Amino acid sequence: MFDKTVRRSPESPEGTDGNRIGPEDERIALRCNRKELQLLDSFVAHGEFRSRSELMRRALQDFLRTRAMSAVTIPAATAPGDLVEVSVRLRAEEVEAFQTYAAHVANGQTLGDVLAQAVRRGEVELKVSELARRHRGQVQEAAENRASLSSLKRSAEDLERRGVVGR
Repeated sequence: MFDKTVRRSPESPEGTDGNRIGPEDERIALRCNRKELQLLDSFVAHGEFRSRSELMRRALQDFLRTRAMSAVTIPAATAPGDLVEVSVRLRAEEVEAFQTYAAHVANGQTLGDVLAQAVRRGEVELKVSELARRHRGQVQEAAENRASLSSLKRSAEDLERRGVVGR
């Protein structure tokens, strides 16, 4: 994905003119095909991101965060009734809403306790089993769509070879 591998040690970064540069000055280049660039530009055009660079930085940060979170092992509870602490990422407005709920409705409970109760009761939106079932269905449907698209593409190429249809 990246053109060059890092050849210098991170402890002693040097620019081409011998000046030290920090990690915030380092750059990478990505090669994208026209379709990928069009997709990137559509996100920028719709105002989700100010620039391609911002979009790619956010995507890279999300990728690294996801990869780091997948490497973290959740400690096992020592007894069946013990609680296990897990981190949760929420939007600022969601945190504010749950904090307000905790202060006014849940008698000043901590944010973690309020979230744990919401998860246990299934009050967030749907039950976890329903979300998992829906996700499995979407993944299966996407796989079927990819297979169907591949079949249609092969048929179109076959028809073009035979001269039935042209571009």
